[in-house]
Amino acid sequence: MALFSLKNSTISDVTFAVLPIVVFLFVFQLFVVKRPIENIFQILIGILLSIIGLVLFLEGLKLGFLPFGRQVGAGLPDTGSVYIIIAFGSILGYLATLAEPNLRVLINQVETVSSGAIPGNLVMHVVGIGVGVALGVSMLRILLGIPLWKIIVPGYLIAIALIYFAPKYIVPLAFDAGAVVTGPLVVPLILTIGVGLISVLGGKDPLIDSFGLIAIATLAPVISLLVLGIVIGE
Repeated sequence: MALFSLKNSTISDVTFAVLPIVVFLFVFQLFVVKRPIENIFQILIGILLSIIGLVLFLEGLKLGFLPFGRQVGAGLPDTGSVYIIIAFGSILGYLATLAEPNLRVLINQVETVSSGAIPGNLVMHVVGIGVGVALGVSMLRILLGIPLWKIIVPGYLIAIALIYFAPKYIVPLAFDAGAVVTGPLVVPLILTIGVGLISVLGGKDPLIDSFGLIAIATLAPVISLLVLGIVIGE
C-alpha cells in the first residue's frame, strides 16, 4: 500500500510539473507564433512517454539508488583508508556523469551544431573525469573538514584565468556542461553518498559538511573543458 501511494505521489508531481510547460508551448505556438503544430500526434506521444519515463526514473531513484547510496556512503569509513574513499568518490563521479541524461542531450546538440567538428565522446569523458576529480576532492574536504570557500573561490579564479587562454567556442560549452551535470542522476547519487558518509563521522555538521558537493561538481567540468580547449586549440 505504501508503495502504491508513493507511486501515485510521483505521478501527480511529475504530471503537474510537466503540464504547465506543455500548455505554455502549445499556447505560444498557436497564439503568438500563430503557426500550426506539425506532427502533433507524434509530439503528444513523445510527451506522454517523457512523463512515464520521468515517473519510472524518479520512483527508481527513491526505491533503489537513494537508499543504496546512503548505505554505501555510511559504509565508506569502514574501509579504514582515506585513499580508498577518495578513489571511490572519483570513480563514482566519473561513472555517474557518463550515465547522466542531461549531459547526453548537450553532447547531441554540440555534435549537431558543430557538424561533428567537436567530438561528443571526448567532451563526455573529459566532463566525466572533471566530475570524478571533483567528487574525490569533495570526499577529502569532508574527511579533513576543509571549508567550502577554500575550494570554490580558487576554483573559479582558475576558471576565469583559463577563459583568456581557451578558444572562444569552448567557453560557453564549458559553463553549460557545468550546469548539465546537476541532473537527475548525478545530484541524487552525490548527495546521498555525502549524507551517508557524514551520518557516521563524528564531529561533523550535517548542514555544513553534507552539502557543497554539487557546487564543486559543477565547477569541475568548466575547468576540464577549458583545459581541453587550450590543448586542442582552435
